[in-house]
Amino acid sequence: MRRHGIAIITIAAVAFLNLGLGSRADDWHPPSSESCTTDLGFVFDWCDSRAHWPCGIQDEYSAACQAGCVMRFCPEQITCTELDPMWCGTPCEDPSGATFWRNAIIATERCEHLSGDANGDGVWDSHDFWPWQDCRQAVMKERCPAIRTRRERLEQQAREGASQGGDDSAE
Repeated sequence: MRRHGIAIITIAAVAFLNLGLGSRADDWHPPSSESCTTDLGFVFDWCDSRAHWPCGIQDEYSAACQAGCVMRFCPEQITCTELDPMWCGTPCEDPSGATFWRNAIIATERCEHLSGDANGDGVWDSHDFWPWQDCRQAVMKERCPAIRTRRERLEQQAREGASQGGDDSAE
């Protein structure tokens, strides 16, 4: 189940970067660096649009996901304060923080050449998913070494839960 959650998040990140369909006719392009100084509200709106994150982002992470997107496009506009730890006070391996999502977007961008859409028709070839996923995970670990520790801890907890739950916990 956890692996499916990661896959859904990563697919949503790719869709975010590849689809670029917005609510206004002129906002399907990602924000530019100029947008950060001239229309920061547009950047927030663009990053918040479900059209850019069409599925898979759990509601509990939507604000952090939006913040990570803004942080990716407008890093010079982000001022860390203790008033809102989501922006800068959350560890990079924690999906409730903006840094996690910024890193996820960057990893998706770096691995886009392996996106699994070989013929450009917008449909992923399932056999191409794993090279993209492996690349993305490597970039995430490069940007946030602690993510490996967190992932290992979650996998260990899942194994312990499965061994305690018996056959009832099998999917």
